[in-house]
Amino acid sequence: MALSATVFHADIDIADTDRNHFGHERLTLALHPSETPQRMVARLLAWCLFPEPALTFGSGLSTRDEADLLARDLHDNISHWVDVGEPDADRVRKACLRAARVTVIPYGRQWPQWWKRVEKDVRKQSRASVCVLPWDAVDTLARDLPRTFAWQVNVSDGSLYIADHRGEMVTVTPASTD
Repeated sequence: MALSATVFHADIDIADTDRNHFGHERLTLALHPSETPQRMVARLLAWCLFPEPALTFGSGLSTRDEADLLARDLHDNISHWVDVGEPDADRVRKACLRAARVTVIPYGRQWPQWWKRVEKDVRKQSRASVCVLPWDAVDTLARDLPRTFAWQVNVSDGSLYIADHRGEMVTVTPASTD
């Protein structure tokens, strides 16, 4: 019998002064049985980093050829493809053929080894960028995450300041590989 996903509910209050985006969202996130809580949190942070109205969560790990998050324009073309993890260079190239913009968000302590393997090929893709999340912050946010939680997220100068479900303040400052 196959294991089913664990469902999480997130109430996100977001104030993004960088992009003049303010709002409250109630999101439902599915934690795939083979996914870590840290990866799910990284997907949620990606959603907070790119506050496009059309940005939605993909089907997840169960659908190989789909982004973790994606946005479509009014003509149903993919305007932004976001992969969380360490995709191979071929997947990034194919995503660039399908989307106007591709962002890869590697995370974890081993991402530098992945970057060494794919850097040359990924840099050839003009539509692709890599945004690295600080592992300690992701780990802190994922620790003891209840199935229903609320975050207050303030975005300023590219950093996310998050008052998490425990009342702790966590700062997430993504780094670029450029």
